[in-house]
Amino acid sequence: MDFDQTDHLISTILRKLAPRVGKKGVLTIFLAKLLFLIDCEYFRLKGTQATDFRYTWYKHGPYPPVAFEERLEKLEGYEIARLPMTRVVDGRPYALFYAGSQPRFEPHLEEPLNGIANRLIEIFKDADWEILLQYVYNLDIVKGLEFGMLIDFGGLPTMKTADEELLAAVATAFETELAQPLSKEHMNVIKDALREPTNENIEMARRMLNRQRIASKYS
Repeated sequence: MDFDQTDHLISTILRKLAPRVGKKGVLTIFLAKLLFLIDCEYFRLKGTQATDFRYTWYKHGPYPPVAFEERLEKLEGYEIARLPMTRVVDGRPYALFYAGSQPRFEPHLEEPLNGIANRLIEIFKDADWEILLQYVYNLDIVKGLEFGMLIDFGGLPTMKTADEELLAAVATAFETELAQPLSKEHMNVIKDALREPTNENIEMARRMLNRQRIASKYS
């Protein structure tokens, strides 16, 4: 049987929040909302979800009604343990989830998903499900949704990583300098260094010329 990133994510969450039966378990509603938040943050960074779930707006917020139960059944008895409860919400029974005692794989998440999951787990690990739900209700992506509506992650603003921003800034700077390799500003800086050879002026001229030299390699 193949296990994908969604399987690894669910297993990771339960190992960290409820490593064994008898401790505070993870409610179905809590697990679904935490997965939704992880998907939101991952989408903002990568432009795609971490899981393959499609979330619908239900009475208690985002829920993936189609694939979620199938996924839990796939892992149940091995990677996860489920203790059913008598309470039913939205026609679905509540359950408490724990890490299973007979896992078929060692959960592993690549970055940046691992970092996103760990941060959200750490933030909400001691929170009641009502607190998590309140946080989700205040997200812009869910405002104005009505019961039964599919949640569109495309409305989330994406973020560039620090490295991408740095590369974009460097590329822009190089393009500007290459367009005017010896601009008036460059010339004045060099003239100042020649006329008034202070350490500051010489250093400034050296830096600008060095940037010219580096930029020329990328032309």
